[in-house]
Amino acid sequence: MDDGFRQRSNENIIEEVSLLKKDYGITYIIFSDELLMSSKERTISLCDAFLKANLNISWNCNGRLNYAKPDVLKLMKRAGCVFINYGIEAMDDLVLKNMNKGLTTKQIIEGVENTLSIGISPGLNILFGNIGDNKETLDKGVEFLLNYDNGAQLRTIKPVTPYPGSPLYYYAIKKGFIKDCEDFYKNRHTNSDLLTANFTNLGDEEFYKCLLEANSKLIKNYYKKQLSRVLDSARRLYLESDSSFRGFRQR
Repeated sequence: MDDGFRQRSNENIIEEVSLLKKDYGITYIIFSDELLMSSKERTISLCDAFLKANLNISWNCNGRLNYAKPDVLKLMKRAGCVFINYGIEAMDDLVLKNMNKGLTTKQIIEGVENTLSIGISPGLNILFGNIGDNKETLDKGVEFLLNYDNGAQLRTIKPVTPYPGSPLYYYAIKKGFIKDCEDFYKNRHTNSDLLTANFTNLGDEEFYKCLLEANSKLIKNYYKKQLSRVLDSARRLYLESDSSFRGFRQR
C-alpha cells in the first residue's frame, strides 16, 4: 500500500506478451493490474502500441469508469479488449463520497452504458457495508446490477472488507472493530463473503438477511438467463439444424 505508481513501459509489456504468444501459444491475456486504465492518455498509448505491434490477442483488464469514454473504448476493442472489470462498489452518491471513490452514480451509469454499446462486456462489482450503507443503498445496487446484467457472469454483492493498510482498516481499529493486523487475519477475516467488520447501523443478523435477499435476486436472475440461453441453443439446433452447436455446456 505504498504511495506512488511505478508504470511499466509499453515496450516492456509488448515484449512479455509477444514471448508468451510465441513460446507458449497464449492468445488471451488477463491484466490484473488495477491501474492499466490509470489515465486516458495511458490507455490510448498502450492500445496504439498493441495495434502497431500486431499482437492479435484478446485480453481483459480492470478499469475506471471516469475513463470509459466511447473513443477510448472503441480503441480498446480494436486492440483486443473483450472485458473490463469495474470496481463500482456502491450506487449511492453519499456512500461513494464516504469512500473517497472519486465517482458519481451518473458517471458510473454513463461509463457502463458506453462499455456495453461498444460491445465490451463489463464486470460490475458492488459491495455492501460501507460507511453510510443501509437497506436502501443495497437495493440501489441490486437494481443497478439487474438493469445492466448482460448474462456474461454471475455477480453477487459481497460485504466490504477493511484490508490492512486501507483507510477503512484504520477506521475499524479506531472504532474498536479490529485490534490489529494479526486480529484481522486470525480472527476477523475468515471468508470474503462474511463480515469482517460491520460499519452499518444494522445488526449482524439483519445485515446477513438483507444480503441473502439481495443475492437471491441476483442468482435467480442469472440462472433464468442461462436457462433461456440453453433453451435457445436447443431450438436452433433442432429446428434450424445449427451445425455450430458443440454441446450443452457452460460458457
